[in-house]
Amino acid sequence: MFTGLVEGTARLAAVSRHTGGATFTLEAPFLMDDLRVGDSVAVNGVCLTVETVGSGLFTATAVPETLRRTNLGGLQPGGRVHVERAMRADGRFGGHIVTGHIDGIGHVTDVYPDGEARVLVIRVDPSLARYMVDKGSVAVDGVSLTIMRAEKDRFSVSIIPHTQAVTRFGEIREGETVNIECDVIAKYVERLLTYRGDAGASGGIDAAFLARHGFLR
Repeated sequence: MFTGLVEGTARLAAVSRHTGGATFTLEAPFLMDDLRVGDSVAVNGVCLTVETVGSGLFTATAVPETLRRTNLGGLQPGGRVHVERAMRADGRFGGHIVTGHIDGIGHVTDVYPDGEARVLVIRVDPSLARYMVDKGSVAVDGVSLTIMRAEKDRFSVSIIPHTQAVTRFGEIREGETVNIECDVIAKYVERLLTYRGDAGASGGIDAAFLARHGFLR
């Protein structure tokens, strides 16, 4: 599990594409103090497993399905990506619950200044837009952000100067793609409210259920 407070950007030193997907070699000396083989690291919000560590570099492989469903498939050597090690049990939980399981791709349709902030407008599929609410949380390329405005097929986020300095969002441009992970709590609530189970099940949570249990009068 991650918090969406990325630890910095790593330089993509090499990409090796093969039948099993793509292996990325990432230069991230600031992660080396306790990074171990087998650890989980979010790369642009995608949870990957560390395979090798050494000399300020680590490698991780993304399988073909991950490459198809995220922007990792378009990464090229020399590019930069957001990285975050898995959350520690004794650490602060400063962002929101981020699983590293991407729900889909967003397309940056507009970027404009708002004082010292930078506003990104991101278009998403309606299947993702339904989880977006004003002042709610979303992970964009692994970064925990607050939704400024939610619309039918897009949402806006405001990037403060500090976040611009420590992420790619200080230089991101229109036309780029970003990985989107919706709020996992919203997805669980939707599932509970709509789940019906098999034919013998009593059904999901609805108004009648809430009334029977004293939540509605």
